[in-house]
Amino acid sequence: MAIPVRPNNESYRSFNFFEHITSLNPNRSFGNVREIIVKKNEYIYNPSSDHLYMYEIIEGAVKLGSYTEDGEEFTFDVLIKDDFFGDLKYLNNQFFEFSKALIDTKLRVYSRDFFKQMVVQSPEVSEWFISYLVKRWCSAEKKLKKLHEKKAQGKLAFLSSFFDHKVSDAHGAEFAIIELLTQKDLGDLIGVTRQTVANTSRPKPK
Repeated sequence: MAIPVRPNNESYRSFNFFEHITSLNPNRSFGNVREIIVKKNEYIYNPSSDHLYMYEIIEGAVKLGSYTEDGEEFTFDVLIKDDFFGDLKYLNNQFFEFSKALIDTKLRVYSRDFFKQMVVQSPEVSEWFISYLVKRWCSAEKKLKKLHEKKAQGKLAFLSSFFDHKVSDAHGAEFAIIELLTQKDLGDLIGVTRQTVANTSRPKPK
């Protein structure tokens, strides 16, 4: 049986966190949730930001990354519609991440404390969030496995399959995820240099 490139765990999609919390108590959600649009290539947060929020992607795509010892950015994940990200404050101030919009991206912004409270207090939300985290964990494992492939060509073929979807921006324009990523982004995601990506992607002479 062929193993799917992306995790085949879609149970979390049957639960809508935002609809659930507003149905419980609309007044309680007021003030704890808002929506914003972040323009292409703008940062949503960086390590120096006040990390007080969790974010849900309504439309768009977001790049997550950190920094090398030399201060150079590197990419370690790309998130799309229905994904969540942010600092849950369990790392004792070791959260050192940036997030950047790859296209004009519409986000739902939750107060972090409110979000955590809902996950802890509601068994339904807890089950949904665990399912979602397992999906993210499995995605990371699949990408990590490809870091140990010997040939860059195989790694790039995997990424092309993994990011073989279309996404819409905040205005409804459609984009292919793989085309939003730079050669450096691709290299960061599979542990090779930008030059290796360029050489591997270059058509071979006939």
